Amino acid sequence: MWIRNLLHLRQLAIVLLLALLVFLTLVPILFMLFSSLKSNAQILGNFWGLPAPAKWANYQEAFASIWRYIVNTVIYAVAGSVCVMLLSAVSGYIFAKKTFPGKELLFMLMLVMMMVPGILTLIPSYVLYENLGLTNTPWVIIVSSAAGGQIFGTFLCRTFMSGLPSELFEAARMDGATETRVFFQVVVPLSLPIMATLFIMQSVGVYNDYVWPLLTIQDSRLQVIAVGLTIFTKQFGITDMGTQFAAYAISSVPLLLIFSFGMKYYIQGMTQGALKL
Repeated sequence: MWIRNLLHLRQLAIVLLLALLVFLTLVPILFMLFSSLKSNAQILGNFWGLPAPAKWANYQEAFASIWRYIVNTVIYAVAGSVCVMLLSAVSGYIFAKKTFPGKELLFMLMLVMMMVPGILTLIPSYVLYENLGLTNTPWVIIVSSAAGGQIFGTFLCRTFMSGLPSELFEAARMDGATETRVFFQVVVPLSLPIMATLFIMQSVGVYNDYVWPLLTIQDSRLQVIAVGLTIFTKQFGITDMGTQFAAYAISSVPLLLIFSFGMKYYIQGMTQGALKL
């Protein structure tokens, strides 16, 4: 009996610990939401108190200031992520199912490039895109995100596609399917989980990027949300902290939508292929 009670106490302790961790994770989010409905006097006078009364106009003012940044960032993230997804699927399929001289050496050299910190290539990359005439245009974000995500995307797709049965591809070829048809009608449908995983990871990376857009885009009409929030802060300063928190809350909505609709495929892709070696 005492062993059973000990196990129940242990399970209770684990549940309480997990509940505490969840609560600590949610505290910053709850603080942001409560503060977004307050005035400066409410925030400074009652830091942890509930908004009374709630200032819903903060959201209207914040949305009017940052909607262009959100639209820009979503367009850049989707365009760049689609490019990474398609190109990585092609290169991953070639590395996984094709044989050519130096394949393993080339793949290892690509993986070595993942070890180079991005900050070391920041200035050379800026010079390259400046010489190409892409700075201060949407293409500097789209092209750089498509190029920057290729190595990791190829690694994910190659690892996942290596586990696909080669008999399916051979059967399609025996039925007269071309290589293009095999790729788009056999490989792509079977690889949707890992491609969705790659799309989500790349989209989040582009959406949260701050340094590269700050360096390469000067036109505020083309700027992204990460930089736009700092411009927004400078515009309103500390006199509108409630509006500032409302802007933070609004800017998180696109990422929440991406994870809400893609979490099933994200988990499926990670468990089926992304962590296999």
